[in-house]
Amino acid sequence: MKRVIISDTHIGSRFYKSKELLTFLSTVEFDQIILAGDIIDFIKIPTFTERCMEILEAIGKNKEIIYVVGNHDESLIGVIGRQFFNIKFVKKYEFQEGKRRFRIEHGDDYDKGMIHNRFFIKILSVIQNMLEFTFNFDFTTWWTSIQIKRHKLRSIIHVLRHHPDIDVFIMGHTHIPEAVIWIDEDQNIKTYINAGDWVTHQTYVTVVDGVSRLRKFEN
Repeated sequence: MKRVIISDTHIGSRFYKSKELLTFLSTVEFDQIILAGDIIDFIKIPTFTERCMEILEAIGKNKEIIYVVGNHDESLIGVIGRQFFNIKFVKKYEFQEGKRRFRIEHGDDYDKGMIHNRFFIKILSVIQNMLEFTFNFDFTTWWTSIQIKRHKLRSIIHVLRHHPDIDVFIMGHTHIPEAVIWIDEDQNIKTYINAGDWVTHQTYVTVVDGVSRLRKFEN
């Protein structure tokens, strides 16, 4: 079974890579696709085009879809736990392949301070949306570059300590694509993968027969 995980596509926002995303979804082969949050940018004022509709159609091409609701698409929070046609809405998703247990979340639950305040984030996102469309300023890529410079490995370890029974933890949210592998004190191999985003990096994760890989889409 081949699973594909993508995160932070931000469909409807000013600078998401619609052409690349549509090409990717139209060509990649998968049995199950896991949308790890911030897929449709409801928290802003999204602009939907014909290409947006083509992307959504490509996502739903008669495959099993797991939609992990993130902070930018939290308008879907009311349907968590329900399934519509082939789309299952969840807050987290776990599965096991072989002897390894996988867990997928968006990652916003691990934020601290004002950045985790939903009301504050909604106001900030509307302001960001105005800046992007008025001044053609790619705020997301600018912010991601700052976060990469400030990124600390201990934040990853902090996340994983919440889930000692998980072997592979996959998330998005930070827009920083990365994979970290280490051996814990009990000699178990642990893996952390961030799927990145489709505004700056165009990265995704594959899980095939229990083997996970972080990949970059090259059109």
